[in-house]
Amino acid sequence: MSLNSIALWLGYGSMIVGSVVLLAAVLLLASLSCVVIANRGMKALIRIYDLGTLRKTMRQLEADGKVSKKSEVNHG
Repeated sequence: MSLNSIALWLGYGSMIVGSVVLLAAVLLLASLSCVVIANRGMKALIRIYDLGTLRKTMRQLEADGKVSKKSEVNHG
C-alpha cells in the first residue's frame, strides 16, 4: 500500500465521518425545533381548553345561583 492510497483512504474516511456528524447535527436541530413548535401548540390548546372549561363551570355556577355575574368588592 503506497502513501498516496493511505492518504486517499484517510481523506475519504474523514469526509464520511464529517458528513455523518453534519447530518446528525442537522437532524438534531430539526427535531428540536419540531419539539419546540409542538410544545407551543400544545400549551395554546391546553390554555384554550382550560378557558372553555372555566367558562362552562362559571355558567353552571351562575345557573345554580352560587355565584353572581357581577361581584362587588368593597375596598376598606
